[in-house]
Amino acid sequence: MPKVYDAVVVGSGAAGGMAATELCLKGLKVLMLEAGPRFNIATDFHHHAKPYHFPFRGRIRPSERAKYLQANEWNKKHFVNELENPYTGKDFYYVRARAVGGKTLHWGLVSLRFSPRDFKAASHDGAGTDWPISYEDVEPYYSRVEDMIGVAGHSDHLANNPDSHFLRPVPFTCAEWIFKGAMEKDIPEWHVIHGRTATVTEPFKGRAPCHYCGHCDRVCNVAASFSSEGVLLPIAEKTGNLTLRTNALAWKVLTNNEHRAKSVLIVDRITRELEEVHGKIIVLGAGSIETTRILLNSHNEDFPDGMANSSGALGRYFCEQIMAGDINGLIPKLKGNRNRAGDARSSGSGFYIPRFRNLKERQKNFVRGYGFEGGGGSSEFPGFAARIPGFGAGFKEEIKKYYATAVGIGSFGEVVPRAENRLEIDPVVRDAWGIPVVKFDVEWGPNELAMAKDAIDTQREMFRKAGIEILSERTTPLPPGSSIHSAGTARMGDDPKTSVLNKYNQCHDVKNLFVADAASFVSSTEKNPTLTIMALTWRASEYLMEEAKKGNLS
Repeated sequence: MPKVYDAVVVGSGAAGGMAATELCLKGLKVLMLEAGPRFNIATDFHHHAKPYHFPFRGRIRPSERAKYLQANEWNKKHFVNELENPYTGKDFYYVRARAVGGKTLHWGLVSLRFSPRDFKAASHDGAGTDWPISYEDVEPYYSRVEDMIGVAGHSDHLANNPDSHFLRPVPFTCAEWIFKGAMEKDIPEWHVIHGRTATVTEPFKGRAPCHYCGHCDRVCNVAASFSSEGVLLPIAEKTGNLTLRTNALAWKVLTNNEHRAKSVLIVDRITRELEEVHGKIIVLGAGSIETTRILLNSHNEDFPDGMANSSGALGRYFCEQIMAGDINGLIPKLKGNRNRAGDARSSGSGFYIPRFRNLKERQKNFVRGYGFEGGGGSSEFPGFAARIPGFGAGFKEEIKKYYATAVGIGSFGEVVPRAENRLEIDPVVRDAWGIPVVKFDVEWGPNELAMAKDAIDTQREMFRKAGIEILSERTTPLPPGSSIHSAGTARMGDDPKTSVLNKYNQCHDVKNLFVADAASFVSSTEKNPTLTIMALTWRASEYLMEEAKKGNLS
C-alpha cells in the first residue's frame, strides 16, 4: 500500500510554503513537492562577488538563452531552462523559478495590503466582479503574516493603502527626500511614501537585520529579506511533520471513485520516472500559471475540460499589472554629492507612490489605476554611466559626481480580468519530461492601454515638477507577464457556475482540493500580490483544518 499523507502541497514558494507551514504547525503530516532542487541560501550563491569576477560582468552567458531580466550569474541556478520548458501562444514574458523557495528567493519584496475598495472594486466602477470576501475577512491574516515575516515601512493612514504592522522603514536617500518634497509641495495628493518591504531592519525572531548590501536579487544569505526557504520552511521542519520531495514535476491531480482528489502524478526531474504520491488533501500552490496548467492537464471523464472546471472559468480571467513605462533622471543640484548610500538598499525600499486615479474623480477613458515604485541613488553599475561622455580616470570621476543624483520610477497598473484573456494547454507541444505546456491567449485591451498612456504622461510630469533632468524613458508597455504577478485563472466566488473556488480557496467540484496561490484572485489591483497570497493561504489553511475535523473532506 502506498503511503498516504494528510496533505500534499505542490510548490514551496509564498503559497506552498505558507500552506505547508501552517498545516505542519497544526499537526498534519505534509508532503511538499518542489519541481527543482534545494540550495543552501548561505553558501550556494555568489552573494557579494563583484561583476568583474564573471566573464560577462554578471550577465548570463549568451549560450544559456535566458531572457529573464531577473536572471544573472549570481542567481541563475533557480531559473528554468526555456529550451526544456517551452510555452506557446501570444507574446508573454513567463518567469519561472524552480528551487525550494520558488520566486521568493529573488522577488522584489514589495509588501502591500489590498484595500477595502480593492475587494469590492466592481461595485465602484462596474468593471469585473467583486470578491466574495471583504477586507475585514482578510485583515487579521495580513497582521499574522506581517508578524511572522517582518515588513518594514511607515504608517501613512491612506484609505486605499492600509497600514501594516511595520518595522522601522529603510531611510530615504537625499534624492528621494528631494523628490518627495517637490511632490508634496506641488501635488500633495500624489503621496510619496516609504517603500513597504519584507525586510527586517532590526533583529527579528532570530533573524539578522538587513546589512544593506543592495543585492536582494542575488538571494539573501542571512534571511533578512523574506523567502519561504529562509523563514517559513525552517518553522515547518522543526515540527517534524514536513517531508520535502525535490525535483518532483507535478503533472496532474488524480481522483477516486467518490470524485475526491487522491494523488498527484509526478515526474522525477532527474530519473524521468512517473510516480503517484497520495494525500488525503491536495493543496496547489505552484504559482497561478503552473497551478492552472496542472488543473487543465488533470482532465478526466468527470472533468473533460480540466479538473474542477464545471464552470468553464478555469484558465480564464487572467489578470496582473501592466508595466506601462519607466523613467530615469538626475537631480542637478546634487551633482558632486559623494554620498554612496544609494546602492546600499534592500529591494522594495526606496519610495512608493500609491494610486491616485479613480478614487475621488473618475477618469473618462479608463477604470482602476496604477502605482509607481521607485528610488533614488545608483546601483553597483550606475545605469546613467552610458550616457556620460568620457573615458578612463576622468570618466570615472565624472560618474562619481552624479552617483547620488539618480532617480527612477516604474509604473504598475491594474489589469481588469476579461474572460478572453486565458490560458490553455497546447495540444501538441510538451516539455522535456513529456508534460503538455501552457499556451497563452493574453493581450492588453483598450483599458490597459489608456491607463498606460496616462501613467507615462504622469511620470514625465512628476520629473518636470521635481526639476529632474530626464536621461531615459520607456514609453511602450512591456508585454503581458512582465510584472510576474499573474493571477485570476482559478478565481474564487460564491457561484459554482461562474467560479472555480469558494471563498476559502476550496474547489467547488472537488472538496479536498485547494488552490492557495494568486490563481484564486478575483482581481489583481495595482498592488503587488505576495502579502495577499500568504494571508489568503493562512485563512484557507484554518478552514481546511476545520473541515477536515468535521469529516467534510474525506
